[in-house]
Amino acid sequence: MLNKPDAGLATDPDAGTGTCGLDGEAVKALLQGAVLKGRDPLVILRGASIDPLVYGNADAAIDGRSLVRLVRQIQSSIDDVYLGFLGQGCRLALETERMLSFLHCATFGEALRVSIRFTDAMSTDVGPWIEEEHGSGLQHICKYHTIAGVERDILVWIRFVWIYQMFSWLIGRPLALRGVSVKGSRPVQANGFDRFALFGCPVTFNAPVDALCYSWSDLTVRLVHGSISEYEEYYSSEPDWFASPGHGLSWHEKTQQVLIDLQKAGLGSAPIEVVAARLRTRPRRLRHDLALEGHSFQDIRTRLRGELASAYLLASDVPITAIGLVLGFSEPGSFSRKFFAWAGMTPSAYRAEYIADPVKVAAATALLKERRIS
Repeated sequence: MLNKPDAGLATDPDAGTGTCGLDGEAVKALLQGAVLKGRDPLVILRGASIDPLVYGNADAAIDGRSLVRLVRQIQSSIDDVYLGFLGQGCRLALETERMLSFLHCATFGEALRVSIRFTDAMSTDVGPWIEEEHGSGLQHICKYHTIAGVERDILVWIRFVWIYQMFSWLIGRPLALRGVSVKGSRPVQANGFDRFALFGCPVTFNAPVDALCYSWSDLTVRLVHGSISEYEEYYSSEPDWFASPGHGLSWHEKTQQVLIDLQKAGLGSAPIEVVAARLRTRPRRLRHDLALEGHSFQDIRTRLRGELASAYLLASDVPITAIGLVLGFSEPGSFSRKFFAWAGMTPSAYRAEYIADPVKVAAATALLKERRIS
């Protein structure tokens, strides 16, 4: 456990420090390049809202959101995408240009190739290329020529994390990696945290090359993001880099959850454009992904509105006209027609039919308590 921090240090429980996650020794390693450039690591940690006592402490750790803040803080403090680990770094302005070079590509495969060509031209200390791996997938091999005094393995890991998270964000779901290989040995932390578990695939250590192996099927997946503002918004939201992108939920489940959250916020009839934006995808792509799962946006929204309408009818004395307004219907007749299509009877008939049914009323009460507008 950490000792009691000095006055002025970050002690907020939401600051992302604890005993599970990337430990303080790895945090210190990430800061090596900045330290060699004369930067104070404790100042950088404070700038990232991380308790400086984490630095070099194997019994302390940071979470995935704190890692994003730390990487961004290091990069901005020395104006180098590669955290000061290379003799010839890469200024942040060039990183923006690289993003712009492939954000408007059609597919992941196209974006990957454009990104590699741009990266290869950015620094002589970085040498990415792609090659077929015995017909089973496409290897994205990365060479990093690091300077003396830094731990190369930690740079390889953080760059692989960035590549995986960024391209997963671009296609709107986790990349289906076939494997990861690294030239270094397996990193071991006292807290048992596995830095490579987030990739969700086999990892080969002490390999001849540092590489990510992509599935052929992912190469034709279309990008769902296309602007630098979306990219900046993604980073400003402090994504959790230790979580698998999408958290394993289906598009149906994610769409349903967003619609329920919007119901609670008072938007009972959210359009697909709003939901797609919340899910960081595009309306057309969301319709396509839902269709692949056997669902449609309209059906999901209709069902959720019908469930909430029936809950109001049985678990409250709210007038039917007011219920329609809550659910986003401007005309009472429109609400009645939609409800009839869903329940097979009018709202007034539904209330009269089931208001004395204790089972239905109990279920309606629980659902209304869960989804009622705050």
